[in-house]
Amino acid sequence: MKLIHTSPAVITEINSFGRFGEFLFFAQTEYVMTAGDYITYAINLDEDDIIDAEQLFFHKEAEKLAPLVGQVMQMVGCDEDTAEELIAQRESVFFIDTDIEPEDLADISWDIQRITGEAAVLLGFRGVEMEDEQGRAYLINMAGREADLEVA
Repeated sequence: MKLIHTSPAVITEINSFGRFGEFLFFAQTEYVMTAGDYITYAINLDEDDIIDAEQLFFHKEAEKLAPLVGQVMQMVGCDEDTAEELIAQRESVFFIDTDIEPEDLADISWDIQRITGEAAVLLGFRGVEMEDEQGRAYLINMAGREADLEVA
């Protein structure tokens, strides 16, 4: 499976300092989230390296996700079932009853997307497929895999 990532800068190192840590977002077609110039990268992955977010809690080792569920419960102030739905991307913080200030909802939503990627890695996958504002997106762990990025 060929996936595409666009970046406003040359990627020479993947680090854990940004909002999504060691993960990069990819799509099956090019989409651009920057107003200026950008670089297009491609990677090739086996489809078996990716799990659909909605399948995370149906995995045979889903119990490994309990710490992440607890983290989301604390972040959002929700119950366990809602936290699982948020991580599985079947629910959105924008549509649940929460005490989070409206101006903070986007940040929490992005943090949960990162946690969804972490859940996939805990289950032995390289990344996770989910729906975002651009359509189907793939959050892929790129730690130590800079060489996998090919300028497209």
